[in-house]
Amino acid sequence: MKTYITRSLAAVLLGAAALHVQACDQFVAVDNPNNLETDAIDPNRDATLLSQSVYQNFTSSIGELPVYQAWFTNRARVGDTFPTRNEVGRRDISNTNSTMTPFWNNLHKAIQFARSAIASTQATGPTVDLQRDWFVSGFGILLQAELYCEGTIAASTSQSRGKMTTNALLDSAIADLRKVQDIGAKVTGTGATEASNLSMAAQVGIARALLQQGKNAQASVEAAKVPASFRYDIIRIDNSTARSLGNQVWMYSESRISLVVGPEFRAMADSGDTRIAYVDAGRLAQDGVLEFYRQNKYKTWGDFERFASGLEAQYIKVEADNNPADMLAFINARRAVGKQPAFPATTDPTKLLTELMVQKARDFWLEGLDMADFRRHPDIAPYVLKPGATTYYKPELGPVQSQTCWPVPQSELLNNPNWNS
Repeated sequence: MKTYITRSLAAVLLGAAALHVQACDQFVAVDNPNNLETDAIDPNRDATLLSQSVYQNFTSSIGELPVYQAWFTNRARVGDTFPTRNEVGRRDISNTNSTMTPFWNNLHKAIQFARSAIASTQATGPTVDLQRDWFVSGFGILLQAELYCEGTIAASTSQSRGKMTTNALLDSAIADLRKVQDIGAKVTGTGATEASNLSMAAQVGIARALLQQGKNAQASVEAAKVPASFRYDIIRIDNSTARSLGNQVWMYSESRISLVVGPEFRAMADSGDTRIAYVDAGRLAQDGVLEFYRQNKYKTWGDFERFASGLEAQYIKVEADNNPADMLAFINARRAVGKQPAFPATTDPTKLLTELMVQKARDFWLEGLDMADFRRHPDIAPYVLKPGATTYYKPELGPVQSQTCWPVPQSELLNNPNWNS
């Protein structure tokens, strides 16, 4: 039986600013215009096609994750009728949840696709194409480690490995992101700018993973290597025939009107914090229950999304260093951005860390960093609904529960023979 790589629109970030979208047949001619047989791959001819497809598949696969992270941590409210989505808001996700299972599957497919491309083309040497593949594998594993209670890595074949702890997943993510940097250091010529940006984004990912592991000293060292001005965006495309290429936060704001800005964040915007933006749509959300206050951070299908940045690295370093004076100074700098008065002087580590998490929630609102922070600091992370009979904003649906991570889907537990090996 032959395996095929389906033709897709390859949208690649070059230099974190320039967009190059090309039809796949401009890279390679195949007998079937819609599929490329994997046993017919030519590493030299097809490496660019593969890596661009790997990259686009990954960015499309992760598009909805900021929405569901925001729902889980109460950075936004669930204005949806589906019980499966309200399970997310109530932190009571079943491992048979039919809405959540595709996220696991798509993330694994993205990692597997990346590793298959690596296996097929790594003999070509250090290229930006190979670098992109390792980038997808590394960040795909990092996201799995942050989101799920445990995990596994899809190999370059159809078979996944056995169960892995969060810490083991983070080790694997760091190793893959180091490969991004090792390859990037050897890329010259026309791909050098993109290679540099991929390497620096990987640097942010490495620091982020080390912080999640509690390796604070190492996280601080790695985060310090990222320039404050650095920003790496995921490109989104306004294509009415391929909405998966677009900004999915906007999708839940425009076509499925169920991402509702809650009162905590509306109050921030109303007080002058421009990091938060919303519009009163003057109607009910999709559930017919909540007033639809639509986020206004993203305004179109084509709005790019920040994926890794110098600002994130600064937050990592400040948290990792845990120096009260430095933390207070950084907090006040971010409060000034949000038109807030200075934070009361203190050396209390709990008060400072709590306020640091408040500012981070504002700075990276709807950007998909919520779950990692919540898992590191479940008792400090702000705005998260606490378990209790009346804490959910739609009490008729049941109480909030105590999950801090997403369960592995039942389909993985049943169909992966290596899970318990």
